[in-house]
Amino acid sequence: MLASGPMGRPVGSARRTQGILGGRSAQVVRRVLDAALRELARSGHAGFRMDAVATAANVNKTTIYRRWPDRTALLAAVVEQMRAPLRDSPLPDTGRLESDLFQAFARRFTFGRRVEGRAWARLLDERHGPEVEAIIGDAVDGRRDQWRSMVTRAIERGELPPGTEARLLLELVRALADARGSASRLDTTWLTLAIRTVIAGARAGTLVRPPRARARTAAAGARRSRAVRHGMRN
Repeated sequence: MLASGPMGRPVGSARRTQGILGGRSAQVVRRVLDAALRELARSGHAGFRMDAVATAANVNKTTIYRRWPDRTALLAAVVEQMRAPLRDSPLPDTGRLESDLFQAFARRFTFGRRVEGRAWARLLDERHGPEVEAIIGDAVDGRRDQWRSMVTRAIERGELPPGTEARLLLELVRALADARGSASRLDTTWLTLAIRTVIAGARAGTLVRPPRARARTAAAGARRSRAVRHGMRN
């Protein structure tokens, strides 16, 4: 026999009803976030339309606005959804820079071919805008630090000379890897050649900047960060 709640309705029935409603609500959230992700990959931040998301998710716009009051809130939720698997899969630490870079760039290739990768690329292209910076800035900075730590560890192990510019090394590998990019297949031979070429140059000291130049680079980066923050406040 079921116990009755304060309004005379069976408690077990109330719990089942709440479970069904909760399940439906979760399904709506998933549909909206998936639709928003696809819309972001297609249109970017500037062209992102809430009505397109509502149509794709098969919900009313009012349903979306009840949970996410504006476009920024919805996009922030999409970014958080994309960040979750990245937090669960830190960049490799194999003990050798070459294998670290190979595995990391192979993952980057796989991610870039997914809808999440296309959406992320659109946001990065528009990061100059304060609104986009507010949404992805922390995520980008955190992942960038992980990439640079691979080079820092290599310096500490003695694979590279002290003062090697991590950012420049990574940009060179990325530029070479992307120079022969394919939409369907990773050219592992080319990626290996690109990594070994850049590492060889770095070991020869070509990517070591004098302390004064490094200080100027750091100061320029700080000025850019302040300018972005100032634009966000205004």
